[in-house]
Amino acid sequence: MASIKAVCKSVGFALALLATASAGCFSSVDRRASGPSPAPEVNMVVGLPVSLGWGGAIELRRIQRRTSDSLLATTGGSAIIAEELAPGETGAQVAAALRAAGEDPARALTLAVSVRIGGRREPNVSPIRGFIVGNVSIVDYRVHVDVGSAASQELIGSVDTIGSGRPNEPEVGPHGERRAAMEAIDEALGKAIRAFAPRLAGGSPVFDVAEDSAGPDASFADRLSRLAELYPELSLDDMEALALSGDSLVVLAPGPLLALGVLRGDLLRLAETSAKSARAVLARALARGAPPQIEVDRQGQHYLLAALSGDQR
Repeated sequence: MASIKAVCKSVGFALALLATASAGCFSSVDRRASGPSPAPEVNMVVGLPVSLGWGGAIELRRIQRRTSDSLLATTGGSAIIAEELAPGETGAQVAAALRAAGEDPARALTLAVSVRIGGRREPNVSPIRGFIVGNVSIVDYRVHVDVGSAASQELIGSVDTIGSGRPNEPEVGPHGERRAAMEAIDEALGKAIRAFAPRLAGGSPVFDVAEDSAGPDASFADRLSRLAELYPELSLDDMEALALSGDSLVVLAPGPLLALGVLRGDLLRLAETSAKSARAVLARALARGAPPQIEVDRQGQHYLLAALSGDQR
């Protein structure tokens, strides 16, 4: 295998990094010399379901949601996310889903993310130079991404990233900063896109929304509980507004949607679509420059924005 290796930026000395339980991250990109070469212009990636080596169903759903959001952001919306795939879909079914969406599997890649953890203890750092006080526990998050051809299902290459954090550290900080597992996942996804689908790297900025795909027939309690699991950082006001509505999205940062008249706090749903993830449909439509018809609820008022245009999926 050909190998390209890069080390993330580090700050200060190694001991200082250990004191904050953040030693940066290390990434490696491996290309299979015997594998198929991706098309010169990969225009779509498919995020397969995440494999998580710790936690339960709630943690898996939350990490999957964050990983899908990262993939949409990294590619500027040119992605099909795992929530849109049927459970247990095979490579052939993924290729069929791409064709049904009007995409060419020969110009699409699949990304399969797995995350494992390991623990270690390192000497702590004393405020007095030269003294070591006890040990500090560090968790290493090992992220592996298999990059495959959506057309042939053959492995093209892989990316491995290791990031560190404190035990039980949340994956997102109070101000949205990525930590621990998500820092490593973001790094791995970014490396994979830059190495295997460079045309999509640094794509157009995307919006920030919270999504509930349970549908309007679900009870308020069920929707609120689901949102609390998937979006623990979401304010209670935003959770309640979305759970009480018949909409699927609440806007946290409109980004490019601002040009369509969408504001922070708006409740959105896409007209005439049965897709499993409205946020992914909307991101792809914006990436193509053809926003679909959007219904907006704002302070008791109902609006219809944009003309139905382009492929909704």
